[in-house]
Amino acid sequence: MASLEVGKVQIYTGDGKGKTTAALGLALRATGYGLNVLMLQFAKKLHCAEHDAAPRLGLRIVQADRDTPEACAAQIIELAREQISKVDVLILDELEAMRRGFVTRVDVEALIATKPATTELVLTGRGLLPLADLADLVTEMRPVKHYFDEGLLARQGIEY
Repeated sequence: MASLEVGKVQIYTGDGKGKTTAALGLALRATGYGLNVLMLQFAKKLHCAEHDAAPRLGLRIVQADRDTPEACAAQIIELAREQISKVDVLILDELEAMRRGFVTRVDVEALIATKPATTELVLTGRGLLPLADLADLVTEMRPVKHYFDEGLLARQGIEY
């Protein structure tokens, strides 16, 4: 089984399209090299095509399944704590739960403190720039032009 020599903390944030897509691209690449990847999704109870494709590629995606946003956030943070030392790449997708107060900076700091030196931790979601000092790589997606502004809604296979 492959493993990373050095694991870093990455953040994909901003109001633009592509945060989850970037994390999935990283997950696909890591899985292709035999790394153990787990994506935990805070807020996406929506079934997307990546949930069907992921098992065929050896990628695990787990969504929160609790009744309230608060309970979903608590579930995913607990899973992250349990799994961070068991995987090579851990992706926390849609960490926007922080903006709503369901996840705190202290939660994220504690997770980073327990992260093995060889585990890559990837955080996605809007409003994560306040965590930039905790990360080794920060990418801010910002919209320059988007067809949504012209009335084209999310398209199957492209946005979901």
